[in-house]
Amino acid sequence: MRSFNPILIVVSILTILLFVSIITVLSSCGIPPQEPEFKIPIIKTDKQKSSLCLMPQYMMNAWYDLECVKPFCSEFDPDRKYADTMKTHQFWKPTEEVKQTYSKKGLVVIVDTIHEITMTKRPIWASYLFHRSFDDNRPLLQDDTLTQDVKSFPVYIANVSNTKTATIEIQDGSIMMIVEAQDKHRKWRAIEYWSHSWCGNSYYTLDIPPQYFAFTRGVKCSGDFLTSCRLKVLNGGDSLYSNEFKMSISTNQFNRPVSYKER
Repeated sequence: MRSFNPILIVVSILTILLFVSIITVLSSCGIPPQEPEFKIPIIKTDKQKSSLCLMPQYMMNAWYDLECVKPFCSEFDPDRKYADTMKTHQFWKPTEEVKQTYSKKGLVVIVDTIHEITMTKRPIWASYLFHRSFDDNRPLLQDDTLTQDVKSFPVYIANVSNTKTATIEIQDGSIMMIVEAQDKHRKWRAIEYWSHSWCGNSYYTLDIPPQYFAFTRGVKCSGDFLTSCRLKVLNGGDSLYSNEFKMSISTNQFNRPVSYKER
């Protein structure tokens, strides 16, 4: 029977333990803690679903109403009335012991590609107020007049940070955001434009606390060109992009209406 050297066994065990300890220390020092992922909540609403998709024949004026800011959750009713999100202290107030620090690195933009919900498309009042009032001869467009329940997709701007508050830019209650789509050459091009307000009071920033999300919804279009789309958030000097999603559009949506090209 073969005998084992006790000293060799002890040395081997100590070597293994030392190796494991070194790996553990290097892992804890070299790799920062991972931020938790945002999990899309299950949509539960009693609002009747619309069967109508918009079929735009030109680039549309973007408008994304900020509907609420909520902590991460597993279920969500987008049609429930929530507290006024313009007054952030109504939904979140840090304790005196918490030092409020800010970072936009935790912001992620997520388009829910599973759920389809109803959105009441209303006239883009910013377009009407800030542009038509200076040009009464400008023809009325669908954006100026349409009030209709249409299909839409849920959109979340989530702060996945555990410790730092994030901010997003708001104009008159809307998140500043447009849809981009790939043309036939797979180049990303805008299919929406933004109407900027000339009034300084229209603009403010909204705090999104750690583990909270801002919610809005985007119009679901219909057309004869199926392509990849994404949302682009205009957040100060930064641009945030969502996950890609498929949508059928009209190629005319790459072109602004003639009377709007000078903007």
